[in-house]
Amino acid sequence: MAISVSRKEVITRTGELIGYKSGLGLNKEEFDDIIPTEYHQIWFGPAEGYLRLYPEEFEGLIEELLQRLGNIESTSPGLFTLHLRHKYRHNEKKTKLLDDVFPFFLKMMENFNTAAQQSEDPNKAMVPPLIEATLKYGKEGSDLIMELVDGLNGLLHKSPWTSIRETEWKDVAKLNDLFVSENLKTQHGTFMDQRYIDYLRANFDDKIGSIHWRKFEGLTAEFFERQGYFVEIGPGRADGGIDVRVWTEDPKLAGPPTILIQCKRQKSVIEQTIVKALYADVLHEQAQKGLIVTSSSFSPGSKTLCLTREYPVAEANRETLRSWVKAMRKPGTGIWAL
Repeated sequence: MAISVSRKEVITRTGELIGYKSGLGLNKEEFDDIIPTEYHQIWFGPAEGYLRLYPEEFEGLIEELLQRLGNIESTSPGLFTLHLRHKYRHNEKKTKLLDDVFPFFLKMMENFNTAAQQSEDPNKAMVPPLIEATLKYGKEGSDLIMELVDGLNGLLHKSPWTSIRETEWKDVAKLNDLFVSENLKTQHGTFMDQRYIDYLRANFDDKIGSIHWRKFEGLTAEFFERQGYFVEIGPGRADGGIDVRVWTEDPKLAGPPTILIQCKRQKSVIEQTIVKALYADVLHEQAQKGLIVTSSSFSPGSKTLCLTREYPVAEANRETLRSWVKAMRKPGTGIWAL
């Protein structure tokens, strides 16, 4: 059933919901740029004008926006149980097992709700049915139950009618800061805010070349830190051309850096002069190798130079960056910590 609501109220509520669910704050102009075409008649027009809005229309708008901001991987209308059944439609064993474990999933949800109403730990209350299902159907059965839990988590997260979200963001990050701010401080990452990483995962081609140069350095440092390296990021200015230093062991004990990294967020290719300069720094600091991280790529001459002179200088180009961002895109902490 459609409801009558002002356009201003729809826009305000949308901004609040997206900020809460995704942790990203957008102004009206930024929303204007990403509103899907099929929702233009809802979004654009007199602010005080009234609309007849169906609940499913609003649900679709919120889901599309969350996807465009990288908060969810894709839009998937419909019941999560049907999607899971469709996923295993050609696997008779999995389909039967799904039917077998579904009652245990329902029992977990029942225990969760009962415990929450009684002010008890709802997560703990769900454990017994999960253990029972695991003992009866093994790891394959418990994995299917967790897929059902994940599906329900996702459904509740993207719903505009619930206050549930997958990640309890400690603040709201302004989307515009990804492009204009040098600040790398964040409570959701070490050098790069997770929300910006998720956003770049969904908008890599259009945005990687226009993020702030300091955020570009932070993205590089974040990747190596998550790979288990010891990372030191430079001051950003007057750093002598070395943006990030990386060690495989604690630098207090390891001596010279393992890798010296120079970050080049630019459209033009990396020419030989940049490669030679980094090679000189590698020799000077007695590092093992150098790495140039760029949103473009090496020029043919730079590739030939490294090959013929055996320079220990490698290239992390645009496609390498894409794979890094993809690897760092991760789901939220989850609604239930089973």
